[in-house]
Amino acid sequence: MRRWTALAVAVLITSASVAAGPAAVAQGGLPDPVDALKRQFRKERGVRTSETARVFFGVRSRSAFRISGTVQFGPSGAVAVDLTWRDVPEPGTGTGGKPSEKPPSYRVIRVGKDVYYDVAQYPGPVPGGKKWIRRNHAAGMTRYLAPAASLQPVNVYDPSILKAVLKRSRSTPVSGGRLYQGTMSHKEMGRVTKGHYVDPFSGLSARKSKGKISWRLWTGHDGLVARLVTTDTLGAAKTSVFARTDTRYTGWGCRLVITAPPADEVIEQDDLAGYVPEPEPTLSPA
Repeated sequence: MRRWTALAVAVLITSASVAAGPAAVAQGGLPDPVDALKRQFRKERGVRTSETARVFFGVRSRSAFRISGTVQFGPSGAVAVDLTWRDVPEPGTGTGGKPSEKPPSYRVIRVGKDVYYDVAQYPGPVPGGKKWIRRNHAAGMTRYLAPAASLQPVNVYDPSILKAVLKRSRSTPVSGGRLYQGTMSHKEMGRVTKGHYVDPFSGLSARKSKGKISWRLWTGHDGLVARLVTTDTLGAAKTSVFARTDTRYTGWGCRLVITAPPADEVIEQDDLAGYVPEPEPTLSPA
C-alpha cells in the first residue's frame, strides 16, 4: 500500500512540473510576449511591418502616412531598418489634385547609428550621382522613422517598454492569442524608455507633453506581437487633435540582412549646406 501511495505522489509531482512548464508562459498558457521578443534577438533575423498613421483634427483626418519596412535584429534588439513611406492623400484626391496620380514614395535606411534617406526628401539641390544623404542630425520624418521603421509612440522592440505596456494592460483571450488594452501618459512612457523619449507626432519630450497613449495590442499563439493600434492625444485631454497608428507585424524570425547604400552614392547632410550646382555651359552661336 505504501509503495502505491509513494508512486501516486511521484506521478502527481511529475505531472505538476510538466503542467507548470517553463517560466516564459503568460496568461492562458501562451508564451510571455517579452520573453518571446527576446528570443527573436538573433543575428541576421528580423520582422516585416506594414503601418498606417493618421493625424485627426476633430473627426477629420488632416494628414496620413503609409509605411512598409523591415527591421533587423541583433543580440541587443533592433540594429537596422529599411523602410518606404509615402503620404496618403485625402479621399478623392491625389498628388496635385489628380485622383489617379499616386503619391511619391520615399526610402530610409538605418544601419547602427547611421541613417540614410533618399535625395527626393531633400528640399535643395544635390550633386549628380548622389542618391542618398547620410543624416548628421534630426531631419524631418527620418528622426522618428529611423529607430524602428515606425511612427508608433510605443516601441515594441524594447523589452522594457513592452513589459511596461503589458503591465498596464487588461488582457482577454482572442482567436489565436491574446488582446492587451491599456493607457499610459507620455510622462510615464518617458520614465520606462531608455534614452530621450520624444512623441513622434507632437515633437514634445515626455517632460513637456500632457498627452497620453491608448493601445490595443494583439499577440499570437507564439506570444509575438501581431498587431498594435494606438491612439495618441497630442496635448491636454480636452484637445481634439490626436493620432491613430495601426501596425501589423509578420514574418518574425525571417532571415534578414540590411546594408548601407554604396559609399559613392552617399553625401553627408552637412556637405549640402550652401551647395549651389554649377551652371550648365551654354553654346555660343556659330
